[in-house]
Amino acid sequence: MADAPPELLLSPNPLWHYYWVSWGLVLFSILLVQLPVAYFTLVRPFDKKFEIKYYTLEKGIFYVSFLMRLFNYVAGILVQPYKDKPLKGLAQRFVNGRLGYQERVYKKTVNFRAHASGFQISLCYIMLISTVILFVGVIPLLIHDFILYPDFAAARNN
Repeated sequence: MADAPPELLLSPNPLWHYYWVSWGLVLFSILLVQLPVAYFTLVRPFDKKFEIKYYTLEKGIFYVSFLMRLFNYVAGILVQPYKDKPLKGLAQRFVNGRLGYQERVYKKTVNFRAHASGFQISLCYIMLISTVILFVGVIPLLIHDFILYPDFAAARNN
């Protein structure tokens, strides 16, 4: 990597290149693979199945509306098993809040988990893990660019 042109270097430390490439692959996977698959396998089937008419921002920006509905469906699928389990603190507030929100928005109780296939449930877990990697991955980026190698990051961005 020392022979690479300077404009191709992501960091003066070669180990960071592997991090950047793997984080970039996760971002690529989310934007160009997972979201289109989720639209056709999660959002459209649930919209049709439950005839949900209370879309937030549905007449506005499509992408924002799609992401909000996707979040609601994924949260409904993932938190449904914890509905009757004894939880404490923040976990209990999150589960009760998500399920209560769905009842207020959709004007009925919807058990998304019962109507989801195995592929849809797996896709929800993959999206959850990828989203955590996306947001947690920003922390090393900030540490790299602002603490470890600020001069290199400033030179790279010019």
